[in-house]
Amino acid sequence: MKAALIENYGDIEQLIVTEIQTPVIAADQVLIKIHAAGVNPVDAYIRSGMFKDTGTHTLPLTLGWDAAGTIEQIGDQVATHNVGDQVFVMAPIEKEGCYAQYLAVEANLVVAKPTNLSFAQSAAVPLAALTAWQALFTQGKLQMGQRVLIHNTSGGVGSFAVQLAKAAGAHVIGTASAKNRAFVESLGVDEFIDYQKGKFEDQLDAVDLVLVAVGGTDIVERSLSVIKPGGHLISLLDELDAALAEPKKVTFHRLWVQSDAADLSQIKTLLEQEKVKVHLDSVLPLADAQLAHQRIEGKHSVGKIVLEVIAD
Repeated sequence: MKAALIENYGDIEQLIVTEIQTPVIAADQVLIKIHAAGVNPVDAYIRSGMFKDTGTHTLPLTLGWDAAGTIEQIGDQVATHNVGDQVFVMAPIEKEGCYAQYLAVEANLVVAKPTNLSFAQSAAVPLAALTAWQALFTQGKLQMGQRVLIHNTSGGVGSFAVQLAKAAGAHVIGTASAKNRAFVESLGVDEFIDYQKGKFEDQLDAVDLVLVAVGGTDIVERSLSVIKPGGHLISLLDELDAALAEPKKVTFHRLWVQSDAADLSQIKTLLEQEKVKVHLDSVLPLADAQLAHQRIEGKHSVGKIVLEVIAD
């Protein structure tokens, strides 16, 4: 099968499309014929070698951990899915990825694709939406009526986080650049802050939760000043010295998203109810995996980038 993979860590040139063997499924797995694969910033971080010292991955490594497609085979122990089912999934990040024609993955992670979405739209959802869900609800314990500040609301995680928080009845404040204001306001934010026009912490009242969906230790530390005692600060990339959070009675979380079918099923329901919508920046063929990484590293995409393996 064709796959976009790395044989060495490094720049975009390390990402190549080549032929590899189609995976063989275990008894508890399904084989998905991939129609589309989502592209996320973590794909580029892993490609660059940011996490190589953790020992999580071995090379060569197929990148990408979002997929939507049809089930081609089921393992002997699988009773929850059938051949031909249209599904989407976040593959475990510690395993082989989805920039490929096929994916072998545990059946208990796989969820039926939203009926109202294309394969490309569905592939844009799992990792980013699960990150937003687990940040807001699993770790942040977000409740109706609470105030939440979300940094980088024009990105994949941020755009889902705005919609999920609004669906839960929260008051949402979002930061982004002025050029993305119309897009962010279309997501439903109650307040918009242009982060390039003064300090965000001078432009809002105290909040219950802050999600930092962008890199920058200074943003994490500055966010502490706007959180109410007992509130939550969730960061996707940067750590925080616990000694800074404790005096303010703020709980700090450094989130590493987990594949979870129960969470994804709840997100699917909101998608089918159109309380959450998918915003695609671009859909590119698998052969353009390097271009996809160039765009995501440029940080100028609005919404999600998807690699199409089979045209919808």
